[in-house]
Amino acid sequence: MIDDCTAVILTGGESQRMGADKAMVLLDGKPLLTHVLEQITPLFSQVLLSVHQLRSDVQYQTYKQVVDDAEGRGPMLGIKRGLEEVTTDWVFVMACDMPFVCTALIQALAKQRASFDAVVPYALDRPQPLFGFYAKTCLPKMEARMQQGQRSMMRLLAELDTYVMPDQQVQQIDPELKSLMSLDTVEDVKNMENKR
Repeated sequence: MIDDCTAVILTGGESQRMGADKAMVLLDGKPLLTHVLEQITPLFSQVLLSVHQLRSDVQYQTYKQVVDDAEGRGPMLGIKRGLEEVTTDWVFVMACDMPFVCTALIQALAKQRASFDAVVPYALDRPQPLFGFYAKTCLPKMEARMQQGQRSMMRLLAELDTYVMPDQQVQQIDPELKSLMSLDTVEDVKNMENKR
């Protein structure tokens, strides 16, 4: 278990391409969010849900929820709100539409945190900011960027002291890069079910 870190699951996205609350879209009969939580919860001492509005579903009542209620918010606000709320020095951030978690990749990323503000994998031709670790030391730069109306996570990573795990190492741990596969549309979900 990664004791000095809280997992923050981003569930407050607009879900425009999905056309419904992405977190509650069913994959193999279970909501995407449930798939993520079942795999993440054993790894972390605490799990927090970043939401646009409080989730009343019974199965999620045991998790602390933090609301980001700003318009045009984007993932940086969800991460910032998570960092403000947690009692741990670190958060591990991932999106609720990434149901194929490779716990070995998370643990490998966790081992690289010692002298960095952020740790993310490099895959699919770019760093992956929505599957990574962020320290509380990131907050001032996040706040400054948001005050300037800048919400690009890629630019934030460039400003922070960031460790980017090389693509080759990521693929050794997660050869099919399933951890980084996001299901953005209903078609994505159906295609994945048909392959299983």
